[in-house]
Amino acid sequence: MPLCEGGSRPVLSGDGSELAVLIGQAPGWREIETGLPFAHDAGRRLAGWLALAGISVDDFRSRWYVTSVGKCYPGRRPGSSVDSAPSRAEVLHWSPYLEAEVRLVAPRLIVLVGGMAHRYAFGANARLDELGGTELAWEAAPGASVIALPHPSGASTWLNDPARVELWRRGIELLGARWQTLGDAP
Repeated sequence: MPLCEGGSRPVLSGDGSELAVLIGQAPGWREIETGLPFAHDAGRRLAGWLALAGISVDDFRSRWYVTSVGKCYPGRRPGSSVDSAPSRAEVLHWSPYLEAEVRLVAPRLIVLVGGMAHRYAFGANARLDELGGTELAWEAAPGASVIALPHPSGASTWLNDPARVELWRRGIELLGARWQTLGDAP
C-alpha cells in the first residue's frame, strides 16, 4: 500500500486472518501519529459501544481488521476543529485498496461506521436511517453480515434523535449476536 502524502503510513490494523472488519471514514491526526485506528475520542466511544455488544477492547484490537475508506488524514475543515472527510479524489484513489482488503480478508462480519462508509458500500444515497438496526448484505463481501452504525465521533449528531437511538440499540444487539456466532466459529 502506498504511503500518504508527507510520508506517513496508512492507518489500519490486522493481518488479514480476522473474521471481522470495521470500516471507518479516515484516520485523524492522532491515528496517523500513533499508527492505531480509533486511538482517541472516537475510539473511546467505539470501545463503549463494543463493550455493550460483548466485545472487549482486547478482542477488538487483536481479532478485528480495522481500515477506512480514506487511508490518510484529510486535515481539518477550514476554520473548524472538525476533521474533513476524504475528498472524492481520495476516495477514488483508495477504493481499489479497500476493495482488495475486503476481498483478501473475506470477513464474516463487517461493521460500517459513519456515512462515508455507508455510502461507500451502498451508494451515494445510502442513509443510516434506512440501514441502521438491520443485518445487511453487501455484494463486495458475499456471505458477510454487515451492520451500519453512526460514526462514534463527537461531531456526529445522529444519535441526538431519540428515534435513532433505538436503531443504534438494535444495531449494537445485532453486532453482539453476530460476534457471538463468530466466537463459535472454527
